[in-house]
Amino acid sequence: MNEMLQNKLDSLPQVPGVYKFLNEKGEILYIGKAVRIGSRVNSYFKEEMYDRPRVRQMMPLVRDLEIVETNNEVEALVLESALIKKYKPKYNSDLKDDKSYAWIYVSTKEDFPTVKIVRSTDRKEYKKGRLFGPYPSGLAVKRVFTYLRKLYPFCTCSKNQKEPCLNFHLGLCPGPYQGKISKEDYRVNINEIVKFLNGRKKGQLKEMRKEMKQYSKEKKYEKAAEVRDRVKDLEYLGQNIEFNYHQNESNYKARRVISRNESFEELAMELDIDNLNRIECYDISNMQGKHAYGSMVVSVEGNLSRSQYRIFKIRGKDTPDDPAMLKEVLQRRLRHIGKDEDESLCSKPDIVLLDGAKSQLGVVKKYIDDDIVLMGISKGKYLKRAGLKKRDEFWIVRDGEIYSIDLVNPALLIDLRDEAHRFAITHYRKRAIKEGKRSVLEKIPGIGEKRRGGLIKKFKNIENIKKASVEEIDEVIKNKKVSESVKNLLQDI
Repeated sequence: MNEMLQNKLDSLPQVPGVYKFLNEKGEILYIGKAVRIGSRVNSYFKEEMYDRPRVRQMMPLVRDLEIVETNNEVEALVLESALIKKYKPKYNSDLKDDKSYAWIYVSTKEDFPTVKIVRSTDRKEYKKGRLFGPYPSGLAVKRVFTYLRKLYPFCTCSKNQKEPCLNFHLGLCPGPYQGKISKEDYRVNINEIVKFLNGRKKGQLKEMRKEMKQYSKEKKYEKAAEVRDRVKDLEYLGQNIEFNYHQNESNYKARRVISRNESFEELAMELDIDNLNRIECYDISNMQGKHAYGSMVVSVEGNLSRSQYRIFKIRGKDTPDDPAMLKEVLQRRLRHIGKDEDESLCSKPDIVLLDGAKSQLGVVKKYIDDDIVLMGISKGKYLKRAGLKKRDEFWIVRDGEIYSIDLVNPALLIDLRDEAHRFAITHYRKRAIKEGKRSVLEKIPGIGEKRRGGLIKKFKNIENIKKASVEEIDEVIKNKKVSESVKNLLQDI
């Protein structure tokens, strides 16, 4: 694996999105989607994925990758389908045909609007109403469609039908063409459906969750499961889809850039920072002080700049002390400003954001120049909603004092904190695993650093070395007696 690809793998975000594997010519080999891009893409480079024939054939050809972050899972599904149909990658077996996703159509301009599920959006009649979607899960759409019709009955029969239809007797049609309901009352039902499909459904979901809990208390678990599935369907259809199936990837990326820039500009105004450009966020990851690392993630003009991320191995402490470790990291990082040794470290940040509160800020504030805004982010005392995560609290240093600050649009800072934490944890785990591998081999006589490195490079992990024959081990060791010793000692572990 080349270094550029390895760096990209190390810095992948844990967000929904679409990924592309490219060959050495830049041609797309495969397009996939994921709820957590980082975990999904890295899984392809592990041996357990090689039991899939197409993956086994493809991975030796992969030289690069690209990702497109999305707002949610539904957007990732829709974007994946659109890109596969456009590029038809060799290793994608699904979604190359003309199968379309489901949409819900409401004919809002008719006297008595109807609601239906459609697969094609090219027909002229759809211009007379509202289209909602697309939705990759046709089953979820059908279930929600049925549920909505029970809540807000609507008519699907002909205008010339004189007698009430079967759905009228089932309570699913209000009988508008038979004079059973006025235009005004019928329109109320349609407006409620449109509101729901626009995402205004909090009241309904709240009541359904209460109903689900009550069923559980009464040990009516099948009923509780039915309500739970309905809640999931409603949440699924209520997700905001910014990607239009008929637009292209470039337009989608451009809209996301505009959205991020707006958030970035709002932050600059809230903090009263002229020419805000660069924000750096820091986090510490360690296990009781061991294998401690500090992560630096970077945002430039509101966009994550992953090529400028950096990791600092903590040198001064081997006991848990996040404030002292942050102090060490910042002192080492800031002394590079203005020097040409490193493209990222030589740049001066406008904001330094720490994953921490008063204690962390209090330790490091005297080491930060006055023209750099120092901030902290921590979990506050109050929950966003009962039973969920705690609300984030923000801190800022002004004139040497630390103040709590309320931000109208803190989304960018929250993303940076999450990214810094993910980046630190990822590096810590990789290093801890690597150290663990080496520590086992260090106990074997005759195995020095060079031979340890050779064994790990060839076999990847201890389990593979244990499975190898003496002859295969000796291809690295070049000493039959030591190779036999490796094989025998590892069998006892």
